[in-house]
Amino acid sequence: MSRPPAVAILDMDGVLVDLHLDGADVRREVSGILASEGMSVEGQGLLSGIAAACAEVGARDAEAGTRLATRLWAVIDAEETRCAPTCSIHPGARALLQALSGLPVALYTNNHHAAALAALRAVAIDPTRFFAIQAREGAASIKPAAAPVLAILAAPEAAGVDRVFLVGDHPADMGSVVETRRAAPGPLLVAIGHAHSMTEVPRLEAAGADFVVTEVSEAADLIRATRSLHSLSMVLLAWNEEASVAAAVRDCRRVGRLWLTGYEIIVVDDGSSDGTAAQAEAASEGDVRVVRHARNLGMGAAMRSGYAAARCDYVAHLPADRQVRPQSLLAFLPWVAPETTAVSTYVAPPSGEQRRLISLAFRFVVRGLGGLRVNFAGTYVFHRRWLATIDLASVRSETFLFSFELLDRLRRAGSRFAPVTIRPFVREVGQSREVALRRIVRVLGEIVRYRMRSLGHRRRPTSV
Repeated sequence: MSRPPAVAILDMDGVLVDLHLDGADVRREVSGILASEGMSVEGQGLLSGIAAACAEVGARDAEAGTRLATRLWAVIDAEETRCAPTCSIHPGARALLQALSGLPVALYTNNHHAAALAALRAVAIDPTRFFAIQAREGAASIKPAAAPVLAILAAPEAAGVDRVFLVGDHPADMGSVVETRRAAPGPLLVAIGHAHSMTEVPRLEAAGADFVVTEVSEAADLIRATRSLHSLSMVLLAWNEEASVAAAVRDCRRVGRLWLTGYEIIVVDDGSSDGTAAQAEAASEGDVRVVRHARNLGMGAAMRSGYAAARCDYVAHLPADRQVRPQSLLAFLPWVAPETTAVSTYVAPPSGEQRRLISLAFRFVVRGLGGLRVNFAGTYVFHRRWLATIDLASVRSETFLFSFELLDRLRRAGSRFAPVTIRPFVREVGQSREVALRRIVRVLGEIVRYRMRSLGHRRRPTSV
């Protein structure tokens, strides 16, 4: 029997089902019990507050601590029991389970075991789909903890597996991965955080998430991805990104080590006045090269420098502000080939309606005024040999018009385009510079100059 390529461990509430617990009512009842003991969970997470209160009472009187824990967890158990029969399927959960068909899948939930089974039945998820179920049995949280994960990994279905992916929507889920890594050597553990909104992304990453998805079904893309035969140069474009560049480097490294045959990370510091270059160099594990500009030359110049420095077979650029994450590149890899360039557009814009309208207007101008008949948002992946074919140095745009000019050159040189859709993230630190008036004027000027150059080339007489 061949061993599976990966094992998936899924949280339940917030990943597979939505219990719709009345958290406010539970907190009020718990607060009432603790008030009688002269204690409070005010300003704390509910479960961490319960644990702290029980530990404090237990330190004075072990039996009293146990009695208090039983009373408090009985409140939570009663609410879970009430909600389980009427819970709903979480958006994307069926697609996730369908995509994981053929892989061993386990359930790891902090909900009470009986309530968990009732919830699964309520949404028509067969509990036998899971080779193991780790759920709470008593009056204590089982997250974050290593023991439940290690118990899952001890099952025959997980024997010999190389990679284990845990998907959860709470920092405690990410913490369980961290605790398991510390507890014992074993297969590679990867924590995938499911953020219900972009505001939750930093909290999950701070707790240990290796990757974050905003649609739970997208976790399957990470779990099922196989190692590509391609090598890839990932070019990080950075201008005053001291706060995010190290995290961007780590993002690239995770993707490179998990899914690429070979990779390199090239950070182009485009004349930063902060510690961007120093942070990038400090984040290196022998896989980062930093290319520096003495002054800020613009996105196009940064891309030109990064592409010129690339050594791997394929090349992609990414913003060091992490609005496009390297995990998005997994969608490109099945499509790229020496003759094919994979080009992305966004599922949805990262920064709201204003940004979307500005982007649409820009693309209209690029196509109508500039005559550039390509469209992309995000990034693209192409074979490095095309840089000699199109003469990289002759792609003269200095702003992000560079990408449109380069892609138009690739199209006219004969590269086939494969469309890919990706989901961007919002910038977590700093402020986007793309819509500043000065930059808009500069880009419009470049569009006009590009159009004039292209018309001039067409009008030149042919020598005989």
